[in-house]
Amino acid sequence: MRRKDREIADPTEIAKIMSDAQVGRIGLSMNEQPYVVPVNFAFDRERIYFHCADIGMKLDFLRTNPRVCFEVDENLGTVPGPAPWLFGTAYRSVIAFGIARILTDPDEKAMATKLITTKYAGEQMADMITPRLTEKYRSSLGSRLVVVEIKVDSITGKHREISPTLQDRQAPMVITETG
Repeated sequence: MRRKDREIADPTEIAKIMSDAQVGRIGLSMNEQPYVVPVNFAFDRERIYFHCADIGMKLDFLRTNPRVCFEVDENLGTVPGPAPWLFGTAYRSVIAFGIARILTDPDEKAMATKLITTKYAGEQMADMITPRLTEKYRSSLGSRLVVVEIKVDSITGKHREISPTLQDRQAPMVITETG
């Protein structure tokens, strides 16, 4: 990481950012074509889980190239500067790299679906999920539930806080107009 002063190294803080984030973005690549898509997800410190329909670009990309990148962020506000080009953003973010795989075992699918459901709908709803239900479920369009696990190889966090001082600011550039 270029800006070590902004690095988040504490795994507990990284896990908190991941659990607080409502949307993650998965970065995929196939035949030199990148693709980034937002997903709802759950994180257990070693793995990221998300679900999707059984057809679509995500799965096409994953089946071709299971190496992925995953990102979450939280915008904390604008950091004012003495000149327009010196404004910035305060944020917290996490980026993970790993290998994705489609879960086929009904028990694994149910466990991952419970994690995701607990995060977004609570434990009472998650308790309704069974391996049999994950196999029988069909969306209103008829697609099966697919659950994907990303085994995290590396994960980093980064932050920039809103500071009352502008100590980290460069001196403004002088702009002159010439006719």
